[in-house]
Formats: sequence, structure tokens, C-alpha cells
Amino acid sequence: MPISLRGHHLLCLLGYRGMGYSDAYADNMTNVYRTLLAEPQTSCEIVKGPDQLCACFPPDGEYHCEDQNVAERDALILQRLGLEIGEVVPWEEILSRVAKSMQPDDLLEICSTCPWLPYGVCQEGIGKVVAGEPLPEVRPKVYGVDVDAQTRCKHYHSDVDIIALKFGCCERYYPCYECHQEVADHEPKPWPRVKFDEPAVLCGACGHELTVQEYKGCDSKCPACAASFNPGCQLHHHLYFES
Repeated sequence: MPISLRGHHLLCLLGYRGMGYSDAYADNMTNVYRTLLAEPQTSCEIVKGPDQLCACFPPDGEYHCEDQNVAERDALILQRLGLEIGEVVPWEEILSRVAKSMQPDDLLEICSTCPWLPYGVCQEGIGKVVAGEPLPEVRPKVYGVDVDAQTRCKHYHSDVDIIALKFGCCERYYPCYECHQEVADHEPKPWPRVKFDEPAVLCGACGHELTVQEYKGCDSKCPACAASFNPGCQLHHHLYFES
């Protein structure tokens, strides 16, 4: 099924750096962004009004997805890219159209009413596309207590405590079981056995994601960057991986 996207979100994705209106919104946008980055042939359906990103807008937030100024922004962007409502095109085609028809400073006029414009990330993303440079990777967010850039936390913070694990209950990464207990609003469930071939372990050193099978067979070293993991984590596998 194609990913539904409205006009201004085509450009928002170019500047995405892991931020959002809420944790759920950021998680959803991160998943969409990473899918498009890894699979540029992914089909995108151009829609009018709320799309796949709007679906996770926080219910208690000031909903603006149907505001007139947003609709006008959508129309200007689609006109510039030569796209129409209802079209289904691969993401790589959208990137090609951006490269041919836009410049970073165009957003100063097209997106003048956008509250995210001052951050400059969308202009930066367009600049990369125009220059033929790849868009940056965005790591999945790691939830927890006092989490550092390499996923160490309040509970485990030695040099080798640099993995985060995805829980089956919420499909979010946490550095440890204790972090989940402190931060989450639900009981933890281990990653299900039927998904052992899906990414569920994050290397805090380089951002590489491992399947459970890869992690159990990696001899406590990241297969991508060779960073050392804490071998003692093996004692806690029953908390994280369904037996």
C-alpha cells in the first residue's frame, strides 16, 4: 500500500531529524522517513488533507492539518513539483522533481507560515537533494532515564553498555528493563519469537540495528562497527526476548 503524503510533508520529510509534535508522532514519522530512505522506490500517494503523518498528530494538540494556510502551502508545493492530488509516484521520483525544480531559499516564500521554518532543516534537506547528496540517517528514539548518545542509562552506564532493546509491547527501544518500568505506562513484554528476524537491538555506537538472531550470534560485538557490547547482557535475555 502506498504511503499517503500531502504536499508540504514531502518537503518536511527532506528535513526530518527525529523531531515532532509528540513521541507517537515522531515515532511514526521516523518509521516513514527510514522506509523511504532505505527503499526509495516506495510508492507515495499524493493526497489532499490529512495523510499518514497527520494520523499520529497528538489528540490534545492544536490540530492544524486542515487549516487554510496549510492547504495553500500544499497547493504551491505540488504545483512547483508538477504533482496532482491522487497521483501515485515512487519516492525517488519526488526527490528527482525536487532536485530539478526547487532551491532551499524557495521555502522562505512557500513555507513562510510554517512554525518549523526557522529551524532551517527543510532548506538543508533540499540543499542536499539538489546537490545529489544523500539525506542523513535518523536513529530510532531510545526511551528511558538519563539516556546518553550511545544508549547508556541511569541503570547501566559502563563503557560497554551501548545497546538498546525493542520491547514487544510498544515496539520502542529502551536501554534496559528498568528504564521501561520507570518510563512506560504499561507492563513490559519481551520481543516475540515470531519477529526474531526483524531489527530489535540497536548499537549505540553506530546506530546499526540487529535482529535477535544476529545479536545472539555476534559474540558481543557490533557486526557493523565492531564496538564491544556487555557480555553480561546474556544473563537477562529472558527479559527481552521471548523464549
